[in-house]
Amino acid sequence: MIRRKGQIFRLETPHTTLVIKADTAEYLYYGKKLVSSGDFEACYGLPCKLLSQFGQDDYTEPSILLENADGGCSTAFHFSRCKILAEKPEIPGLPSSYGAGKTLELKYVDVPTKVALYIYYTVFDDSDVIAVSSKLVNASKKELRVRRLASLQLDLLGDYSVVTFEGTWARERQKISRTINKGVFYNDSKKGASSHNRNPFVMAEGKDGVYAFNLVYSGNHKEIFEGCESGRMRVLTGINDFMFRWTLAPGEQFDAPEAVMCYAPDEDGISSEMHAFIGEHIVRGKWKKRERPVLVNNWEGTYFDFDEEKILSIARAAKKTGVELFVLDDGWFGNRCDDHRALGDWYDNVEKTGGGLKHLADKIREIGLDFGIWVEPEMINEDSDLFRTHPNFAMRVPGREPTRMRWQLCLNLADEKVQNYVVRVISDVIARSGASYVKWDYNRALTDPFGKGIPQGEYFHRYILGYYSIVSRITKKFPFVLFEGCAGGGGRFDLGNLCFFQQYWTSDDTDARERLKIQDGTSYGYPQTTMGAHVSACPNHQTGDSNPLETRFNIACGGVLGYELDMTKLSDEEMDVVSRQIEFYKEYRKVLQFGDFYRLGNAFGENVAGFMSVSKDKSTAIAVVTVYDYIIAGPALTVKFKGLNPSAVYEVTTREQANYKNVLSFTAGGDLLMQGNISLRDIYEDTQSWTNSKRLYARMFIFKKVK
Repeated sequence: MIRRKGQIFRLETPHTTLVIKADTAEYLYYGKKLVSSGDFEACYGLPCKLLSQFGQDDYTEPSILLENADGGCSTAFHFSRCKILAEKPEIPGLPSSYGAGKTLELKYVDVPTKVALYIYYTVFDDSDVIAVSSKLVNASKKELRVRRLASLQLDLLGDYSVVTFEGTWARERQKISRTINKGVFYNDSKKGASSHNRNPFVMAEGKDGVYAFNLVYSGNHKEIFEGCESGRMRVLTGINDFMFRWTLAPGEQFDAPEAVMCYAPDEDGISSEMHAFIGEHIVRGKWKKRERPVLVNNWEGTYFDFDEEKILSIARAAKKTGVELFVLDDGWFGNRCDDHRALGDWYDNVEKTGGGLKHLADKIREIGLDFGIWVEPEMINEDSDLFRTHPNFAMRVPGREPTRMRWQLCLNLADEKVQNYVVRVISDVIARSGASYVKWDYNRALTDPFGKGIPQGEYFHRYILGYYSIVSRITKKFPFVLFEGCAGGGGRFDLGNLCFFQQYWTSDDTDARERLKIQDGTSYGYPQTTMGAHVSACPNHQTGDSNPLETRFNIACGGVLGYELDMTKLSDEEMDVVSRQIEFYKEYRKVLQFGDFYRLGNAFGENVAGFMSVSKDKSTAIAVVTVYDYIIAGPALTVKFKGLNPSAVYEVTTREQANYKNVLSFTAGGDLLMQGNISLRDIYEDTQSWTNSKRLYARMFIFKKVK
């Protein structure tokens, strides 16, 4: 809801209020929902601006920086007009949120140049998340250059801790909190992707609550936090201005990607709102609210060493356990016997597939499993037919030796001819295989950003626009396919991708101990139904550590369950364990995938951690509680559960596990379960603990409302 009184606009969500004074471009209030009204101007303190620019008396980081035709960078944007739109406008060439709600459009003009700045605020009827975007229109007769255009600026008063989610390959989205009193802090990516290193989801935590921000964008991003001497902290988010210089000709417009912001009293509230928003206003299509299948992926089971019979033997074993989908990973195409060659040659390796991709896919379906396929369409090996035929398709700087990662170069997706090639060949792969699932991989960062005729300062963004054009065309062509994104694991896990891919591979690290932290960090801003999570073999292929099969399953239940191993190598006892795991998962799949998600304990600093998923009606819940380390004569281990109905009574049991002989069963009220200290006195009674290294101790609790 948006209400207007003169130049003051009051934007209402179910639990928050945002008040904007349009003519002075100021925030008067943003926080907990107000039930009263009054003189907002008389009640607010320091000026909190929704835009800032160079050349005025504001010397903090600007939200907009233009290089004018005369070479100067000064601007003076003044209020022009405002209006309330009944429908949310789309952003040309970029993904964005969607759904019923109202949008406030604000227009400001730099009079000397006639350049217009538009800022949009959208409030949805069912969400506390507010979508914000900006665009520039060059109404002058001369070209200018955009040096920075933030999607969102929010000034906050008071002291805040900044929370970011950082890491690297196989250790993505580790939660880090730092205090910013004075000075500037950047959270950014220069890799051409949102990156493993610094996710665009960030939070500012203060004594009065938590503000969260994210960007609906998959390329270079930059979040700026600046603590000022006045006691104000400025937050900016948008395209990274590193190597960014966009030429805007007369009559042209430049659209910044959409940003989103949310206020809640605490971190759980932020996660709840962000999860619901993504599920309703970002993820779309057939799989939006549909339960995801249990899959088996052959990658860690075979790597490149497979043939038709090996693949079919894994599929037959998987079918016996209740798996629903087989995913054929890397190695099925061209002369692909290792990762040195054939990327880009998306034609069948007849020898390895036993007669072609369609032949193998049909055999998989005859076994009773759906068929999925892996592709990496944005990359090329120099040892490939594609490179030998079209070396100009590769991203390279003329006269310089290219940087090679994984023996790969990147395709120049800023080139429309390359875009059309990718759409054509990947559409053919999906069509001829009849795949119901596609894993879209992206295994290296961008280097050598160069395209003939493309200004250097525009290349990174034009690459992303080309990428979005490709995935938009392919996903529209195959609306019934479940797409899972991947970027060497979670290197491009962002809202932009989730507008096309219904889920994302959370990390290449499948070790249960590491995955607990990775999934925990991811869950702050993204729902569990978007997080691919697999049970893999032990010793783990990334860390060399081991955990019991039941522990690996418990942790994988924090996302969308899959298995990534050679099931033909499992013993009869292990096959029985997996069968019972999948049977259990299917029984509680809706709760685990679409329930309200809560974190338990603290995965980043405490010995007890875990997660909990609660059905919407609070009648059923599943919790996984883990202990990192066995401490001899250590402190008592307890847990407080979350999300239950405090006035209800629940029957609580623990899932029977092969490595736990005791099955606990008791009855307790929801208030006691959430407020008391529930003992984990038997958590160390793991019969397989001493046969594993760096093992987690994990138990799964089932809650069923009895009255």
